[in-house]
Amino acid sequence: MQLNLVTISAADIAVAAVLASMLLLTWGRDGWSLEAAPRFVGAWGVSILVFSLGSAVMLASAVAVSTDGIALGAGLNILASALKWNAARRFAGKASAPFWIVFGPTCFLIIAYSGLAPSLDGRFVAACSFLAFYGFAAGLELRRMPDTSQSWPAIALLFLGGASYLSWIPIAFTLPLGSVSAALTSHWLPYLVLATMLLRVALAFVVLSMAKERDEAEQRRYALTDSLTGLPNRRALFEVAESVVQRRVHGGGTPVSLLIADLDFFKETNDTFGHKVGDDVLCLFANIATRSLEVSNVVGRLGGEEFAAILPSIDGVIAVEEAERLRKEFEQAAGFVNGLPVGATVSIGVASDSEVDSGLSSLFRRADAALYAAKSAGRNRVVYMGANGGAEPPEPSGTVRTSPTRLEAHRSSLIRCKQTQTM
Repeated sequence: MQLNLVTISAADIAVAAVLASMLLLTWGRDGWSLEAAPRFVGAWGVSILVFSLGSAVMLASAVAVSTDGIALGAGLNILASALKWNAARRFAGKASAPFWIVFGPTCFLIIAYSGLAPSLDGRFVAACSFLAFYGFAAGLELRRMPDTSQSWPAIALLFLGGASYLSWIPIAFTLPLGSVSAALTSHWLPYLVLATMLLRVALAFVVLSMAKERDEAEQRRYALTDSLTGLPNRRALFEVAESVVQRRVHGGGTPVSLLIADLDFFKETNDTFGHKVGDDVLCLFANIATRSLEVSNVVGRLGGEEFAAILPSIDGVIAVEEAERLRKEFEQAAGFVNGLPVGATVSIGVASDSEVDSGLSSLFRRADAALYAAKSAGRNRVVYMGANGGAEPPEPSGTVRTSPTRLEAHRSSLIRCKQTQTM
């Protein structure tokens, strides 16, 4: 079946315009958000819009038998491919690269208008080379994403598009176009337009699917993350704790420990120094806890000034040692916050299921009881709650850790600050 180049090109322009409108309207529905997923859809829509403009310029120039106009349209098509590459790059988490966006189109126009490629076939080969280059580059950008499972269809289509452009170059040498008039009656050029149109349609829907998956993943991450500290929130922490404890219950042989920490006199700190300083104290503890504990541990915020840490494969002895190190580091770092003598401290309750296969509720109950014991004993200390319900260290040589002198100084500082504010 013989395809008419003018007809198939007009259809290609119309389809590209519809796709661009669909993607841009989707972006607009999200409030023109600059977050990764909506921005990716919008940038892809802009690139298709530029492509439809370039194709329209090429078609109008071909009908008017203008070689220079065709070169300008091809330059716009290359720019569209460069914009797709940049969109893929941004979606993969990299910065925009304006130089490389204009590099290809500029080089092609220089080649076309400087006489380096005076013939239509020479310009066709140059255009296909740049289009293939940006297609492969976009696929490589998506391939370098941390998780490529959701983007492999786009990678495959981009590589296929790049390979198809390269495959047309030998045909241009064996069946040269010659002139614009001859190109309009070419037997093979309409099939190139049809193939690229089908790839463009498929890529547009894949882009929408990728953006949707990324958006859902982001929403789930936000739902499981504390907005102030960036730590896992209560829901996320309980999910992790449940999975860790269940592995212990069903697998056996692997201990798991839990720390519950509560900042001492945090309400007084807020009332004395203000909520901004209070937020900074919370973030300070979150940063210290994340840095102090091992990478395999999971630290989260239960709410307010209360935090918890899941310590897989850690028994009670080591858990107490890590809790004590965390208490000391925070005590030292929170002496002054934003130049103010905050002197914040923390009480920590520790529990472990090294001795018994307990469930999640039992582990949290014992750690919470240990925290209550630490608060009742004067705060700024670490208390371990054994499986028998007693507030005892995990081994005879262990001790309940405390630093009452610093705590008293902290309370005295809060009282003095309040007295100063009321004078």
